[in-house]
Amino acid sequence: MFSPAGLTMLAPHVLVAAPFFFAGPAYAVWVPVILVTTVVLGRLAFNRLRDPFPGAGGYSIRGPVLAVLVTVTVLVELGALLAVRLVVVPDPRTGFGHAITADSWSAAWSALVQPLLGIIAVVLLLAFLGRRGLGRWAAWARRSDFPEEAGRPLRTAVLLTVVAVPFLLPLLFAGGGVALTAGPVATAEYGKILFCAALAFVVAQESHRFQGGRLSDGFADIRRAAARHGYGSALPALCRNYRFLLLPLGVFAVVAVASGLRHDFGTIVPAALATMGVTWYATRHNLDRNRLPGESGRHGFAIVAAYRLFVGAAVLLIAATLALLTTDYIGERGRVWNDPWRFRWDAPCAVVDAPAHVDQDVPDGRVACLRSLAADAESERSQVSRAIAATADGGLWGRGLHDRVSAAVPAGSTDFVLAVVWNKLGGLVVIAAGLLLALLSAALVRAATLDPAAGRPSLLVLFAAGLGTMLTGQFLFVLAATANVVPHTGIPAPLLSRGGQSTLAIGMGVALLLAVARADGPADRAARAPGLRPVTASALSAVLIVIVAVLTTVPYAAPRIGSLRLPTTYSPNRPICDSRTPDLDGLGSPGPDPEQCSTDLITLARTRVAVSFPGGGRLVLDRHSGDWTPENRDELAGMEADDLGRLLSAAGPLRTSYPRVMEISSGTSLRERLAPAPRDRVDGDLALTIDPARQHRIAAALHDEPSAAVVILDASTGRVLVSASTPGTAAAGDVDDEAQRDFAEEHDNYVRRDDAGQVDDSTADADCRRRSRDGAGQDQCWRWSYADPGRTPRPDGVLGQSYPYGDALTPVWAAAPAGTATRLGLRVGRCDGPQRWTADRLTGTAVSCVPDPSTPTGAHGTPLTLAVLAGAVGNGGRAVHPRIVERITYPATGLSDVTPARPPVAAFPPEVAEQLKASDYPLSDGLHVDLVTAGSLQWVCGFTPDGKTAFAAVVPAQSGADRLLSAIRTTIGDR
Repeated sequence: MFSPAGLTMLAPHVLVAAPFFFAGPAYAVWVPVILVTTVVLGRLAFNRLRDPFPGAGGYSIRGPVLAVLVTVTVLVELGALLAVRLVVVPDPRTGFGHAITADSWSAAWSALVQPLLGIIAVVLLLAFLGRRGLGRWAAWARRSDFPEEAGRPLRTAVLLTVVAVPFLLPLLFAGGGVALTAGPVATAEYGKILFCAALAFVVAQESHRFQGGRLSDGFADIRRAAARHGYGSALPALCRNYRFLLLPLGVFAVVAVASGLRHDFGTIVPAALATMGVTWYATRHNLDRNRLPGESGRHGFAIVAAYRLFVGAAVLLIAATLALLTTDYIGERGRVWNDPWRFRWDAPCAVVDAPAHVDQDVPDGRVACLRSLAADAESERSQVSRAIAATADGGLWGRGLHDRVSAAVPAGSTDFVLAVVWNKLGGLVVIAAGLLLALLSAALVRAATLDPAAGRPSLLVLFAAGLGTMLTGQFLFVLAATANVVPHTGIPAPLLSRGGQSTLAIGMGVALLLAVARADGPADRAARAPGLRPVTASALSAVLIVIVAVLTTVPYAAPRIGSLRLPTTYSPNRPICDSRTPDLDGLGSPGPDPEQCSTDLITLARTRVAVSFPGGGRLVLDRHSGDWTPENRDELAGMEADDLGRLLSAAGPLRTSYPRVMEISSGTSLRERLAPAPRDRVDGDLALTIDPARQHRIAAALHDEPSAAVVILDASTGRVLVSASTPGTAAAGDVDDEAQRDFAEEHDNYVRRDDAGQVDDSTADADCRRRSRDGAGQDQCWRWSYADPGRTPRPDGVLGQSYPYGDALTPVWAAAPAGTATRLGLRVGRCDGPQRWTADRLTGTAVSCVPDPSTPTGAHGTPLTLAVLAGAVGNGGRAVHPRIVERITYPATGLSDVTPARPPVAAFPPEVAEQLKASDYPLSDGLHVDLVTAGSLQWVCGFTPDGKTAFAAVVPAQSGADRLLSAIRTTIGDR
């Protein structure tokens, strides 16, 4: 059904598409469309490029041409599939029915549809031109002899102007800062293809001159000639003698200066790589042609020696260009490169009181807050460390396309797409992608080499050498920047990064090259010997393997230029650095010491922690979304994470009291990076005393209460059986795009506070620069933003929130001896000190406090405190230390620690307990119950007749406690 060539094109596409197809239900819609489109694109080009006289073996297309078609379409397919996974449908949990929405289609239009349609249009256009005389242009492109012409200076000036235009056009449309596009068109991407063509043209005219020589010898010859004929001819002689060197460097200099004016240094590197590829090819061609028959041995050193003149001149030119255009941008990138682990990833917003005109601009459902330039800039500088962390997390085999942790990598679909590929598919796939680009580079040169015996390389071959070297070198540079071997410059990975116009420009260049090479029909197949390769496959493979191996072995490293130890490697098992607190002081806090702690939040997100319950059920934390996922649902008796209220929230007692479990990373080991990633492994665990069935029942009873909390306690052991509270304010919905734009237009400037301490960000402040070499003064600059009040951390209602007690403690104070408050764990006197409670482990809970030891007036505290008090009354004055955690498993070590039961405390004499039971806790429907109103709240607390179970609850007074008390009776009765 398929020819061998057809199968060669189809099989790689299917293999690439298969893992994406099974990554999630939504991809079953997009992946087949991309697969069919790229295969059809390749087949369309295949039909146009077939030889009319197929050779032996049944192939109807040249091997290098087929290699170009296979590699370029496979890479385009891989880039398109990555765009679908990262941009079009970024959440693999998206259902089949939501695969195509307005948002996904909008993203797909620019990332997928436009470049694919553009490439198809280019192929059809070239096919049309092939029937209308493209052969004349092809014959000119295959020329290798360009005679001396009188109009060469004018032609050179026109050429340099044409090359500069696409790189300078964005300046006309830029309002300041980095200029990347001219309107909707990224002209610089097309300019790089034009640059390769212009470079090939100027080198082709003087290609025979690339044979080495020393610069000093040339100057000596010119001095001798000038001495004989006059120094007036020295400059023209110099230009003629080194025109082969000056012209390609001049073309490169035009691009370098134009890119510097646009503050876009990402185009300088591809231009330098293309320049190196074209001139290196010309040099190697000449040396190969001059080799003696039968000469043996590799001549790589000879090529390097012959090329040294151009390398020296190019290095000087690049250094001069960067010195001329040195800006804070370069200094900042160098600072990040020197040690990327110094920068924290998070940049919260501090909620503060805002002026009336700012509150009016804040979208509905949001509150005003201040953003710090220092915090935002530090977060932006963490891009490289996030990319390295993603590669360390992926290891050699990757985490799978269904994984969502790599969303922490900024620009994951563009600048750092290789980090995301590494994280999801593994370092081995990154190596394979690099080898595919190397194969494409070599195949381009071979496809353009129609006469290998020619004395000089043709313009077409030099264009192929420049384009291929630019693609391969750009991939290596992006990989090196991802590994922090070189500073990050914002260069995308060719054909893989989301950038429709970049892919379209490369596709146009490849299609034009193949069409021109094919236009005059096939030459003698015997003459089609392999062309010269601009890169050596073995050397490239070695570079790829070394980078992947080093980054896999030692991910936490930094050059640390200027330190006593360089480079520096950090331990992978450091504790996580403290996050900034969402207040003004926290946003301006100094950065961490990377030797003491780690800023790698991906290892923290990867560290799986759980809370388990009696019977074997547990909830596992998904740090990416903040959700707790049930496991062993049958053992949870219907309980969900919402039934625990704010117990598991960021400000809840478990997260604040057990940071060594909840907020620490298990680190990353070499074994984990070399072996396939473990599945569903739980690193840390808190075994809770809560009964899932009873927790679920009480949580259901609280469902309609605006603000309430219930705790049920085993009064003989201290185990907390139920800890339920209302969840509080839910997160608001998304802000619509128009409201976001309106707010950004009014509040887009970082400014310093005025004399009155106010922030007026209506006009820019010249002293608040986003780009800075050292970040000096940025901590004094602020701008207004907004935050979701529902996402503001709130304490748990049972263990962490303090309520007024009213007269709930009055009977105890009237009957109990002095010191009872202290023995019960209540703080006496000042109530604004460090938070603590009776159980040492619960250090993060809100304090229960009595301001005056002689009277309970003004006392406040948690429901758990009153449950302990009620339990003491039911147990003859003995108060237990409450426990909610029975066993701790630490993720950093994997070791477990059992929480010991602490002995009861004699809070007051037995006779006082009997007196309080009789007077304040009457028996009602099987429970001793005390009801107390405290302002707008009503307390209900009590215990069972045998004293083994105690409880306490607080509800709004207008709601009443009858329904909740009925649920408590039922729950305790089932115990």
